[in-house]
Amino acid sequence: MTAFPAPAMAPNAHDQWYSDTDSAGRLLTHCVRTFLGVAVAMTMIAMPVVAHTVHQLLGISLAAFLAAIVAIRMPHISVIAIITAFLFQNFFVSIMADFVRSDDDFDMIRAYNFLILAVTWVTFAVRYLLQWRSHGPLIMPYIKLSTGLMVAIGTYFLIGFALNGIQAIIYLRNIVTPLLLFQICLTLFAAYPVRLGPMLTVLSVLTVLCGFTESAARETWLALTNGYAYWELASGANWQTLSYDQMAAETGIVATGLIDSFQISFFNSPLFSQLASTVTRLFGPNMHSISFAYALSFFFIFAVFRGRWLQAFFLFILLFLCSAKGPLIMTALVVLTWVAFRLFGSGFAFLCIAAALSLYVVIGVIIGLQIGDYHVLGLMAAIFEFFRNPIGHGIGSGGNLSPLFNTIVWTEAQAAGRTPFPVESSVGVLMYQLGIFAFAVIGGYIWIAWRVLRVAHLTGNALQAAIAFAVMGVVANGVFQEEAFFAPLALSLFLGVGGMILGASVRSGVEQRLAS
Repeated sequence: MTAFPAPAMAPNAHDQWYSDTDSAGRLLTHCVRTFLGVAVAMTMIAMPVVAHTVHQLLGISLAAFLAAIVAIRMPHISVIAIITAFLFQNFFVSIMADFVRSDDDFDMIRAYNFLILAVTWVTFAVRYLLQWRSHGPLIMPYIKLSTGLMVAIGTYFLIGFALNGIQAIIYLRNIVTPLLLFQICLTLFAAYPVRLGPMLTVLSVLTVLCGFTESAARETWLALTNGYAYWELASGANWQTLSYDQMAAETGIVATGLIDSFQISFFNSPLFSQLASTVTRLFGPNMHSISFAYALSFFFIFAVFRGRWLQAFFLFILLFLCSAKGPLIMTALVVLTWVAFRLFGSGFAFLCIAAALSLYVVIGVIIGLQIGDYHVLGLMAAIFEFFRNPIGHGIGSGGNLSPLFNTIVWTEAQAAGRTPFPVESSVGVLMYQLGIFAFAVIGGYIWIAWRVLRVAHLTGNALQAAIAFAVMGVVANGVFQEEAFFAPLALSLFLGVGGMILGASVRSGVEQRLAS
């Protein structure tokens, strides 16, 4: 007995469009199922957003109902729906922005992607518990680890909620999202040979189309997506916030309109200022530049290590145009370490990427302190506070989402060598919130990467090895970026695919071979 009903798809465990022996009819069937799957996912995301503009309760109820029904009847589509929600939900929110009634309403409508994730996880968890006897023991280390981490996070959430209120809820969502998606993918792929490659390819192509449209015709993109209304809700009107004046004071870039406010120094660093004065960032359909860059990195890795070279080429161009150095560095290290994996094996490759990432972090910290980089200043605050209170302050304390973030005077922070509290570093924020238990969470991510690499060593699968290296790369980027852990399109995507790989290894017997 399996944990899930067999979804309506070909029972071929290999992730490919079709084999040489497929008939035209079977190929057509594959294509129809692929596009229908993506259409179902898009509908799941769009309908609650539209319903929310009628009444908030209607939107919430519809999002929860659709997530539960799809998780029960089409569990493989649930994973695609979650990824689609992370990537395209704000696209639909932007289109409907004229009907959003308040800032609280705007925050609620953007939280539907987490509601879909949470309801899907609850549905999968209930089914897993009801049928736990049908699961072998090989999946249990992964379930125990991820559940144990979530229990620790939940404990710190209770402390943080008592101290920080709604801020703790927001950070709880950010911290547990990777673990929830990991467990969903793990249990699904342990139960059935699911094929998500074609649907992920369709999402990748849609992402490329959105990215190049935004890059080539920004005004057209803003008009098509109702972007001016969205960004006014997201950032506030300039006459209220005076954000353009603050931008000019901090960066020297004078903004005369919304598009000007998207300008940053090349790769957002003074180190590259001589290469280009300013660039206009891409934000993608998810309306967040760094998160969009991680999505492009994910799709690039997924394409290049499956031999989709043209697709990978366009994705890399967009990744470069995002001007986000963290995802680009991570992608480059993944490719280089994969070469070491092919030449010298998994053990040597693991040591190589661990050494390369350690050097990357050390050099980044040294240079960041020299130039007063705000990411490093936030990390220094975390180290300082950790020795003052290694137990932690509870979830919701500090971070970029703190109501005190806008009170930071960066010139004073540069003079002091640290910010008043940890910001701009997901590792630093975790240390501040969870104390010493932050290292258990980070160690859990690295252990998962190592387990995925062990599977890749046995199977020789290039994509599996690349995902293991990517998880480690995102962990290293977490030293410098809060988005690395907390943006839903960063660590969550790579850890989710890690769950797919480990779940499939349990089902196919690879895990048994590793254990013997």
